[in-house]
Amino acid sequence: MKLTILLFLGGLFTMNTACEKTEDTVSITSNRDITTTRIPGEWEEQAAIWMQWPNDWEADLRLSFVKIIAVVQQYEAVHLFVRDDKMKTQAIRLFEDERITLINVNFHKAAYDNAWLRDNGPVYVFDKTGKWNLDFGFNGWGSGFDKNGDVEYENDDAIPGKITSLLGCAYEDNNAYILERGNLEANGKDMVMLNWDCQSDRNADWTKERTEAYFREKFGITTVIWAHGHDPYDGTTGHIDGTARFVNESTVAIASIDPAIESYTGEAKNLDKLAAEARSAGLNVVRMPIPGSVKYEGEELPAMYMNYLVGNGFVLGMAFGNNEWDNAAKAQLQSLYPARTVHMIEVNALWRSGGGIHCVTNDEPLFE
Repeated sequence: MKLTILLFLGGLFTMNTACEKTEDTVSITSNRDITTTRIPGEWEEQAAIWMQWPNDWEADLRLSFVKIIAVVQQYEAVHLFVRDDKMKTQAIRLFEDERITLINVNFHKAAYDNAWLRDNGPVYVFDKTGKWNLDFGFNGWGSGFDKNGDVEYENDDAIPGKITSLLGCAYEDNNAYILERGNLEANGKDMVMLNWDCQSDRNADWTKERTEAYFREKFGITTVIWAHGHDPYDGTTGHIDGTARFVNESTVAIASIDPAIESYTGEAKNLDKLAAEARSAGLNVVRMPIPGSVKYEGEELPAMYMNYLVGNGFVLGMAFGNNEWDNAAKAQLQSLYPARTVHMIEVNALWRSGGGIHCVTNDEPLFE
């Protein structure tokens, strides 16, 4: 189904509601305190992880979801959307088949389209009054996936409002601007990092200068670091969480690759340039190698270890079935997050579909 997103590009349009999303009315102002706004880092204390159980057309992803939830539920609450009671029963049965007992898992019924809640879910910020759910527009990954106009996303775009109603937190409507959280990394203080290819694809009329000013107001930051370039076969148009991740306020991990095995021409140079930009911004830079590719069901998949999830006391990383590579990646993640337990799970079905562990999880920070 082809849908049209109307972009109100004349200014910054926001709305504060009592946790109900109202799509017909857009107010110019919000009572969020801009001077105290901060976007937390993923390593900060979390209230929960939110996910959307795969629909029938993504059924091959369900076992990967079981593996992810089996780890996360040991450390913090999981909020799992299902479409109806039948799907809830189906999900529970799969856990039982895998001999996994569900704990800390809360089911919520809602209409949604796809399994990638990182992207259609909310972005959270704090101000002096509490936690805010910032609802940005979602258009099914723009031209990356919607080349034929057949990607369903209307229900996905409404999920942040549903989460807000469940949480009872403050809400701000920013649907005039398209932003997927998979293309947003924050250092919890004064910086965010994104891929410009993705943002310019989603918001073609926005310049970098205008975008950076917008982010300063929304996230309370002073610096935007831009990555450039992406694999033309990447349907996300180069989400940053596949190549670079903030580890803490002052450290960023960035992938590195030998030009002899790069996925697209110029990948190694683009990653090196991003590393140089990060250093110029005063950050410590750690490089995480992409050692090669693995074969999964006849397809070559690059072994990229950046799409991991950080939670309360744990890191959940992607394994690819090559013990040497997987063990080296686990050791590096452990060195980056020494106070957390690192788990590695194989989710190649997810990776083949265009994303990884981070892409299907949406972390909700805890405001204290």
